[in-house]
Amino acid sequence: GHDELPGDVREQIHELEDQGDERRSTMLAEMARALTTPIDREDLFRLSHSLDDVLDNLRDFTIEMERYGAEPSERYTEPLDAIALGLQELEQAIGRLTGGADDVTAAARAAKHANDARAAYHDSMADLLHEDEVTMRTLRQRELLRRLDVAGLRLGEAADALTSGALKRG
Repeated sequence: GHDELPGDVREQIHELEDQGDERRSTMLAEMARALTTPIDREDLFRLSHSLDDVLDNLRDFTIEMERYGAEPSERYTEPLDAIALGLQELEQAIGRLTGGADDVTAAARAAKHANDARAAYHDSMADLLHEDEVTMRTLRQRELLRRLDVAGLRLGEAADALTSGALKRG
């Protein structure tokens, strides 16, 4: 058998997933209600799709962590923190758009956090691969770090879509 995530951690994860899905549908409903779409449909679609991918990859990270019997690690902290900050910035930027105010800077900050997430991934991976021997723990952490890197990439794409949309309006 393999270790499962503690029940309270798993509960928090599922709660966050639900919140993420809820916020995404709220955002899409708000944008659909607006008479004029705050950003063009193509950018809106890219933004929505990329956000979905971020949430899916974070969900997969937690599922895989449990299925692989991986123990929590400091190595995941920085990439996860940067992704969380980026999602917060995106949410603020989207809120300003639906309010009719352009905010390219919040989208740019979200993009910066996406880059921070990727940099943290590279640091954690380098740290992992400087260990002297390859163990199953190494392989589990490598898989999980790669999952976080993909989430960071998708976050960057979401920020790009939002920036593009905001710039076209301005």
